[in-house]
Amino acid sequence: MFTRWRNSHGFGVHSPFGFQLVERVIKRQRGYAYYADEDIDRCCLLKHSRGNLAKGARMLLRLACMLKFESAFLRPDAHPAFHAALKGANSRIRIVDNPPDSLSCDMIAARRDTIPLDSLSAFISMEGKTILLKDFPEGWCEKLFDAMPEGIMIRGKRNVILISRPGMQKVSYLMYI
Repeated sequence: MFTRWRNSHGFGVHSPFGFQLVERVIKRQRGYAYYADEDIDRCCLLKHSRGNLAKGARMLLRLACMLKFESAFLRPDAHPAFHAALKGANSRIRIVDNPPDSLSCDMIAARRDTIPLDSLSAFISMEGKTILLKDFPEGWCEKLFDAMPEGIMIRGKRNVILISRPGMQKVSYLMYI
């Protein structure tokens, strides 16, 4: 618990990119708003959604702003707040919802086993790719981390972010996300 708290606030994160990721994406920033925050709130109100959904969509927005994705995979049944988050980060972003086409994207956001492990492993082995997984099956994080040649893995209890980044030593951090 203490390690997760420390890393979630940037303590013990020695990678400069990892520290920026914590500061810009993971940590909740007070007083710093994005234009798409209102769109996310509107989508959550229309669908009578809970606050955790808006929190996750805002984190996706901050990540998309930081990494500047050109294309992203969202599940076909993804909440409109996640679409609003990606479009708020870049109105030209190509959003794909067909799992076989997901491997051509810059980022995959999936839940459970929407996309098979071997496909995700092949995807993360390419440089410049990002995976966001929620409610992942047992053992998937370790296998995806092994498949990634260089980059960072930020793992929570039920969520994981993997970013394959060229020229970066492989590092893994436990955090509250």
